[in-house]
Amino acid sequence: MNIPKIIQQAIQYHEAGNLQQAETLYRKILAKHPDHPNTLYLLGTLAHQVGHHQSAIKLIKKAIIINSDDPNFYYNLGLVYVALNRPHDAIQNISMALQLKPDYVEAYNNLALIQQIQGNYEAAQKNYQLALQIKPDYLDARDNLLFLLSYHVLCSPRIMLKESQHWDRIHGRVGKTKFFTHSISGNPGKFPLAPSGVHKRLRIGYVSPDFWRHAVSYFLEPILAEHDRTQVEVFCYAEVTRPDDVTQRFQALADHWRSTVGLSDEALARLIYEDHIDILIDLAGHTANNRLKAFTYKPAPVQATYLGYFATTGLATMDYWITDETLHPQDTVELATESLFRLPRCCLAYQPLKAAPEIMPRSGKNVTFGSFNVLSKISPAAFALWSEILRATPEAQLMLKTKQLGDPVTRKFIQQQFANHGIGAERLILLSYTPSPQEHLATYGRVDIALDTIPRTGGSTTAEALWMGVPVISLAGERFIERLSASMLNAVGLDELIADSYEEYLAKAVALAADPQQLAQLRASLRERMAASPLCNAQGLAQTLESAYRNMWQQYLAAKV
Repeated sequence: MNIPKIIQQAIQYHEAGNLQQAETLYRKILAKHPDHPNTLYLLGTLAHQVGHHQSAIKLIKKAIIINSDDPNFYYNLGLVYVALNRPHDAIQNISMALQLKPDYVEAYNNLALIQQIQGNYEAAQKNYQLALQIKPDYLDARDNLLFLLSYHVLCSPRIMLKESQHWDRIHGRVGKTKFFTHSISGNPGKFPLAPSGVHKRLRIGYVSPDFWRHAVSYFLEPILAEHDRTQVEVFCYAEVTRPDDVTQRFQALADHWRSTVGLSDEALARLIYEDHIDILIDLAGHTANNRLKAFTYKPAPVQATYLGYFATTGLATMDYWITDETLHPQDTVELATESLFRLPRCCLAYQPLKAAPEIMPRSGKNVTFGSFNVLSKISPAAFALWSEILRATPEAQLMLKTKQLGDPVTRKFIQQQFANHGIGAERLILLSYTPSPQEHLATYGRVDIALDTIPRTGGSTTAEALWMGVPVISLAGERFIERLSASMLNAVGLDELIADSYEEYLAKAVALAADPQQLAQLRASLRERMAASPLCNAQGLAQTLESAYRNMWQQYLAAKV
């Protein structure tokens, strides 16, 4: 048996996505040589890929027993533990991979991702930077670093802008040398009368990896559904590797659907250019699987970023950042390469789950505070402030619900953070993942008041809490990322729940907890109130965006004259 030749063929199948053929060859080798470490490892990575994580652990661990010197074995075992929500086991194995291979940039990057999820921002930043010291053009690590800095407000606006522009200098270099140019005559089609006069139907391109059951989809789908097709023609450029039922709905809503998976940045840019897109919208920023590099080619005459990110992209070719007057007041401290385009209303429209549970009156005597945000949003400042609220309301409890709390070690870590502030474990209700969206939303029936995270506020978690009749206390900071909940609360007419300081946040939470009549009234009226507000008026937002696109287009035409 020529093992190297068979392994090479199996790897080719594996990399091409022909997993059944690859597995057959791996098992053929193991039938003759059951202790062949590389084959055990490769079969383990395949098992992980198809979701058989326990089998993957057994196979890779067996490979390590036979050959304990291969860093890839430990690294990929760590990734399996990530999938199983066992972050401490993941860190242990990825750290071992780095001991064996100190220049293992992927290991630094994924170690940082785990640390970021755990809220260990300092260690995460250090490891992203170590990866970039070894490989300065490592795109994933640089995107992840920008995400970390912006998501958790870890640096000044000036440094955020500088770091984002540094991304553009490195990763926009090729695009700028192959820059597309545009002429007015090159944009086809005229369209007859519209409110602003004779003008063409605009071709709008939306670029996103999140055309699936993702938090962004709750805010994007209603916009596409309500777009006036006499005004805009919608193209969706989808970087979706695992489509689902939501993807199918997006496909039905698009006038033109383009899968971008496997396309190079230049090929994607050319596709957009050849589609004659007038206005190209980035919906991801520096989040996972973004296609920002395609924007550096300037494939559309007007380019804007919207919805899926929370800071400047740093791209010289990005013309606008679509926002609103609450997210970016006139005295904003935010710095950006883009021009801020403030919509005259909340820039979000939420699509509630159609099968959302009914709101049931709370029967408990004691107040339960809650936060269903991901663990990484719970900053040291949030632990301290929430502990102070619990001390001021000695009969109350705090419910936290997030996937990471399924890990016993993580649960103990959270309990210790509150213990450091004098709050015992009996005051905490720690819940993990629930299998269906309906079960998740139903859990809000046990919560009286949602406590927003700081400094990064909630997004979809704020909207879903309000839809389930739970008021949200939020602290409005200085930047976009710190004011998302404030924009939504303002849209629903709940400015009284927005605090401007830690002291005011504390006072509002304690006062509301002491007012059962107000809590009952809010619980009974919030869904109807929200449904009638701009936050659930997708048609109004679609019309506002269409006016914004028309304004951007007219500015472009004026500049070309």
